[in-house]
Formats: sequence, structure tokens, C-alpha cells
Amino acid sequence: MTTDTDIEIIRTSLLIFAIIGLFGNANIICATWQNKALQHKCGVMLAVLACCDSLCLLNEFQSFLRMTLKLGGTTLRSCFFANISYVFIEPFEVYMIFALAIDRLIALNFVVLYRTVNRNKYLLVLVTPGVLIGFLFLLMSFIKLDASEVEPCILPNAMPVAVFLIWNQYNLWGAVVTLLVYLYTYMVVYCCTFKNKTEKNIMIQKAILNTVIVGAVVFCGSSVLSALLIAVMGNIEDPPVDPDTINTYAVIPGLISYSCNFYVYYWRSTDYRNAFIKQLCCGKVLTTQEKVVSVMSVSNVSVSKRATLL
Repeated sequence: MTTDTDIEIIRTSLLIFAIIGLFGNANIICATWQNKALQHKCGVMLAVLACCDSLCLLNEFQSFLRMTLKLGGTTLRSCFFANISYVFIEPFEVYMIFALAIDRLIALNFVVLYRTVNRNKYLLVLVTPGVLIGFLFLLMSFIKLDASEVEPCILPNAMPVAVFLIWNQYNLWGAVVTLLVYLYTYMVVYCCTFKNKTEKNIMIQKAILNTVIVGAVVFCGSSVLSALLIAVMGNIEDPPVDPDTINTYAVIPGLISYSCNFYVYYWRSTDYRNAFIKQLCCGKVLTTQEKVVSVMSVSNVSVSKRATLL
């Protein structure tokens, strides 16, 4: 049974991560919108991911308001409709992390195809399956709705039990497959095909891989952790911790993955870092006299700009 202390911990986490995450994701979206250098295929997908993360955080903030106003004792049907956009967008967000892994795989193994394929058609092909998966979870949940009581009204409790179990496995194996794709791509890039290649385009794609893989590891680690906790506790006949409590705390790893990308890009990508500083400091960009390769740009940066290839 979820206690008042559990609710207070979750409520505080929801507020903190909503503020931190929405600030960061808004900066990613604005930076992509305003900078053509960030509007390449991977950059647009990162902006779509930021939109997904923002919607997830807004839904979590709704849960914070419900807890703060003590609007408890709702039914599954009411909770589902209160979180209907969340039931759709969260599976879509999980898919987008996987789609980014596929994007890096294509970019570094089919270089000519990646450079020549139409951006909009490419994005349509990669993004559409995520939309369909989101609608599938909506449909499955709607079909199995009943009037059972749920508390608190958060995402795991907004789906019927059967759908929730599918959703948990989807998140778990989605994270595992994503990590395997990144692992394969990383091995190909640094151990095999491109180990000693220094062409500009390959260097740029390597840098992008090094940037997005950090966010993917954070997401996958948090997803695997929460999904494993739910799966293990759900299969133990007499678990030491109440499964409802585990389901409630499983929200926190998700909050971390929804909120971290801005800070990862600021740390790992010079182009994003300069774009963020320009937005936040009224157009000012930090400079140095070090000549290096830009992390996310499709061209070399000038001598006066600071860029670090990681």
C-alpha cells in the first residue's frame, strides 16, 4: 500500500524534474528551430524526442497537481482519460530512443545513402512506427477499461493490468535492443570499419554518436532498472515490498530520462552548447582560439569558436 511518505517523495520529484526537464527540452526545441546547423536528420529527431519528453513531463506535472490537491480515489477509466496523452506519448518516446540508435547505425554504415536520402521522407519512415505504437497502447487500454479503483493516478495505474504488463515488457526490451544497436554501431565505428578513418563526414557522425549515446545510456539504464523492479516484484509470490509502491517509485527513473538530454547535449556538443548560450545569454557565444572540429555541424567551425570532439 502506498503511504503518505511515498506520495510526498513522488510529489516532490515530479515538481523538481518537471521544472528542470521542461526548461531543458524547451531550449532544445528552440535551438533546433532557430539554427539551420541543427536541422539535419538526427537534429530534427532529437527535437521530436524533446517534444515527447516535454509532453511526458507535463503529464507528470498533472499528477503532481492531483497529489497536491489530494484528488485521490479515482477509477481506472477516469485515470486513463486524465492520462490519455501520456499513454500515447510514452511508448512513442521509447520508440524514438530506438529510432535514434537506428539513425546512427544507418549514418555510419551507409554513409552515401544517409547523405543523399531526402530528409523529410527519411524522418517519416523512421518516426511513423512510433506513432502507430502509441495508438496501439491507447486502443488496447481503451478496450480493457473497467471501473476499478486506482491510487495514485500515475501512468502505470492509468492502464489495465494486462496492458501495463505489456507496456513494462515493451520498455524493458526496447531499452535492451536500443543498447545492443548502439553497442554494435560503436564497435563498427571504433573497432572495425572506421577505426582509422578521419574524413570530415565520418568524424562528424562519430561525434554525434558520442553525444546521443550518453542520453541513450541514461534512458536505457533507468528504463531497465524500473522495468526489472516491476517485473521481479510482480512475479514474487510474497514480495518484501508492496508492488503498488514499486510501481509508484518506478516513475522516478522515467523522470530522469525525460529531463537529462539538454544537460547531456550542453556537456557533449559544442554546436548545441553555443546555441543554448546564445539563447540564454542574449546572443553571446563563448569563444576561444582553439581550432577543432565541430561536434554537430556539417561543416568545420571557425578558429574563433570553441568545439570539442569527444
